[in-house]
Amino acid sequence: MRYQVGGSLRSDDPTFVTRQADEQLYASLKAGNFCYVFNSRQMGKSSLLQRTSYRLKEEGHFSKDS
Repeated sequence: MRYQVGGSLRSDDPTFVTRQADEQLYASLKAGNFCYVFNSRQMGKSSLLQRTSYRLKEEGHFSKDS
């Protein structure tokens, strides 16, 4: 098993653990809601945003160049 300290995980990283917040953010953004992501340091905000962005781009919700 691999463990990463600090920094964002790649969008396709197999060690990414999907949390309830991941699905909530994704569903809210798909519904057209404006979302804020707050949490303390080193709690996965960047990985959450990167993964969600990747999923939305793959579905064609905004350009892959964004």
